Amino acid sequence: MKKLFYNGEIITADKVSSVCEAILIEDERIVYTGSTEKAKTLAGGNAEETDLCGCAVLPGFIDCHIHMAVAEAKSDKEIYLTKSNGVNSISDLLERLNAAADERSKGEWIVGSAYSHEELTEKRHVTIDELDTAVPHNPVILVHKSGHLSVCNTEAFRLAEKSGLMLPSEHTARNEKGNPTGLIKETAHFMMLEKTPLLPDDDTLVNGIKSFSKKLLSQGITSVHDAGGYGSATYRTLQKADESGALGCRTYTMLWTLFGKDAQKKNAQVMLDSGFFSGFGSNMLKKGPLKIMVDGSAVGGTCATTKPILHSKEVFPTSFTQTELDEIFVEAHRAGFQLTAHAAGDKAIEMVLNSYEKAIKMYPRKDPRHRIEHCFLCTERLAQRIKQLGVIPIPNPGFLSLWGGVFEKYYGDRLDSVIPLKRFEDMGIITPFGSDAMVIDKYSPLFGIAAAMERCDLTSGAVIAKAQQISLMRAIKCYTIFGAYASFEEDIKGSLEAGKLADIVILSDSILDKSPDEIRKIKVNATYSGGRKV
Repeated sequence: MKKLFYNGEIITADKVSSVCEAILIEDERIVYTGSTEKAKTLAGGNAEETDLCGCAVLPGFIDCHIHMAVAEAKSDKEIYLTKSNGVNSISDLLERLNAAADERSKGEWIVGSAYSHEELTEKRHVTIDELDTAVPHNPVILVHKSGHLSVCNTEAFRLAEKSGLMLPSEHTARNEKGNPTGLIKETAHFMMLEKTPLLPDDDTLVNGIKSFSKKLLSQGITSVHDAGGYGSATYRTLQKADESGALGCRTYTMLWTLFGKDAQKKNAQVMLDSGFFSGFGSNMLKKGPLKIMVDGSAVGGTCATTKPILHSKEVFPTSFTQTELDEIFVEAHRAGFQLTAHAAGDKAIEMVLNSYEKAIKMYPRKDPRHRIEHCFLCTERLAQRIKQLGVIPIPNPGFLSLWGGVFEKYYGDRLDSVIPLKRFEDMGIITPFGSDAMVIDKYSPLFGIAAAMERCDLTSGAVIAKAQQISLMRAIKCYTIFGAYASFEEDIKGSLEAGKLADIVILSDSILDKSPDEIRKIKVNATYSGGRKV
């Protein structure tokens, strides 16, 4: 069946950034983009025609860093500690936890989600003593919205110790007397998570994938690079979702588990021993890069930097040593894997580049396209190394609109290196965008595009490094063809060109003449995947 869309603003995202007025689709492929007259001639009067009335058509958006497989698969043990749920202060939070304890038996876990001390009136973390007073008989863990730290009560620490868990001291905050404050970060945080009832069953995971896929499609997102989460449970349930028809978005999956350093090492070894490597699969579900988490969160202030963040005297350590990282990445590169690493701070980015350079020199391989997720604090020198090695940074521009003020507080002395989009562009570095949902709930690509253009904190109005703003067309490519490149799929999707998959998004208005604020208000009228309206 042919479909003809005409009288529109067809943004192809091809090499020369062509904009035309019509696109013709037959079955799952694009036949033609260009003039309405020629498109109608090629359709031969045998096409379903849609007058776009000037509205924009773009390639289906590709979100290159999103926790799609776990975002909506919530445990029934979780309670939500957000402003929208009435948690504005520490007293609100403690009241909510106390009520949750009344509904649970003694010793039953209480897991708080989307906790953020920055959003509380007091602008500080709740303490272990406050948690113990409110909930003395149930283990409590409050998971920070960044996903990289949490606050626990004494009962949670007691259960962890009883199970033989030895939390690393460098990731466990203590007061001047040497006693835990309740705050744990990075490796300690992820180790503690494994002891909680966080992991849902397979049916819950599959249903979550189905539900979130629908939401992503409604935002024009036809492909995702899933950033991982529950290790083998994630891989297994993605396949189940694909086989059952619940997987709505084309998925390129990163191979990673969140349950701590040892679990990541084990996961890497399992992947190496399997014999399969990146690229195995179909256009719907494909095995992506092996991922290691090297440091923490930019918004949480736990990323590994070469000098302390503002208002701090110490730098935060990386989760892996250089030797450990080399051992994993060199072998995985040799085995044919694309590699990626969560690396936000400049120290972590440098370590990852060291490992990639070592692997490439020891075992030369054509166009490995290794990646760095987030690549948040990237200096000009590091960007030059990224260009030289052909590495692909995956920035998250939406962070600037949501957390720009936090970045000013932590990195105000080096803002020009915070998500340096224009620097990457000027150096010819391909930068696909990711939203990092579930960490944030603003995962619309239009929101991310606007953020990349203006770099404005939407709460304070502060512009974060104006010199690093990029154009609309560049930002569109970051959410389309660059994303296809990051998964070695630029020949089949990512731009509106003849022969490619007909993954398209139709907007409610034109986009080329719009301001960032106007772009955020544009809606998605329809999304097509493989020529089929989804």
